[in-house]
Amino acid sequence: MRMTTSFTGSRGVRYPAPDVARGLMLLLIAVANVPSWNRMPDNFLGTRPASTADTWWVFVRVLLVDHRAYPLFAMLFGFGLMTMINRRIASVTQACLRSLPGVDAGREPTPQEEAWAREQATLDARRLVRRRGWWMILFGFVHGIIFSGDIIGAYGLVAVILAGWLARKRYTHLYAVGAIIMLVATGSFLAMGFASPESTAVWSGQQQSPALTGLPWFVINIEVWTIALFAQVLIVLIVPAAVIGARLADTDLITQPDRHRRLLVLVGIGGLVIGALGALHSALTGVLPISEWPWDAAAKELFGIVGACGWLALLALYAGGPPPDGRLTGVRRLASAVGRRSMTVYLSQTILFGTIFVLIPILATGERLWVGQAAAALIALAVWAVTVVLCAVLERGGHAGPFETLLRTAVARSERKRPVTAPPAQPVTQPGA
Repeated sequence: MRMTTSFTGSRGVRYPAPDVARGLMLLLIAVANVPSWNRMPDNFLGTRPASTADTWWVFVRVLLVDHRAYPLFAMLFGFGLMTMINRRIASVTQACLRSLPGVDAGREPTPQEEAWAREQATLDARRLVRRRGWWMILFGFVHGIIFSGDIIGAYGLVAVILAGWLARKRYTHLYAVGAIIMLVATGSFLAMGFASPESTAVWSGQQQSPALTGLPWFVINIEVWTIALFAQVLIVLIVPAAVIGARLADTDLITQPDRHRRLLVLVGIGGLVIGALGALHSALTGVLPISEWPWDAAAKELFGIVGACGWLALLALYAGGPPPDGRLTGVRRLASAVGRRSMTVYLSQTILFGTIFVLIPILATGERLWVGQAAAALIALAVWAVTVVLCAVLERGGHAGPFETLLRTAVARSERKRPVTAPPAQPVTQPGA
């Protein structure tokens, strides 16, 4: 499975910051996801007191990771979508212009022909994004059978819904939708905060709904995944975060971070501090004998996107701009290899977590593995390290990630030939003119 060329045409310079940021972001994703696997067994009647390490680790995680990792993932997803759109439009525009009679002989295309070529390229880019989105929904569904917390399907749905506005860069529309979703999310989380503890536990997935009790685990996962697919798009801040990432792709803030060091330092430190302050009271409930406020859930969600901006700014600064010789070294090289195989790594985390927390323990003892929160975080770090080794081996052999290759192949082979609008007629030149 050798590295394949992109269906968006020539890539040109590959900027390291988005790849490095994705690679390190997947460590945050592993840390954020591991509590979903590290659950108390159903037949466990006692309670296990949290250790000091567990208590303080959860405090740090709530401040810096929870509700920050997935908005960061969404920003990088939006950035990748817009980068793909820009490359596709540039590639198809040039192909359309080259197809015009006389252009190969040196004739300059007319403004009408250039507008026609760009319109054809925009339509093609929109179809590409939408086609990719439908395949991502299918990938997410299959993944959701095993892990109901899947995020691939939600990102695919975002791509399907917003493909047209993204391709045409209708940022006013995108900002408006993002603002509406933020208002809806705020209202939803406030309602959850003021709701009864029992209904809140069911809504958040901490307690199983009575309607799902007794069903096979994979049926429950499918139902939970289906509900979450729409909830993540409508009342979680995936869309606003993806819009921010898409807009960043039309700037050089991420591709050339060295040019914006002061701004990125300000956003990085300020974003993490403001995000942490928004989650501070919720984090303190695990350390001090105090109860959560009804608006803590809304604050964590809204300030989470600010914290995600902080993470993205600092990760971009760490990655830096493209090196003169085009080569990365050390952690940057490893993180870049992981970032360019982000879907493979994300799905591999599910395989590894499922093996560690479910498969092996049930085969050995009949029960799931349940450890302290700090120990679970160390397991997450080890899982991420295993995927780093996997990606380093693939990179050394010149191989793409298997799931990236599968998605790219599915998207390319599902493309259908569509009629192309005829180019505008060339103006007739009068003899002697």
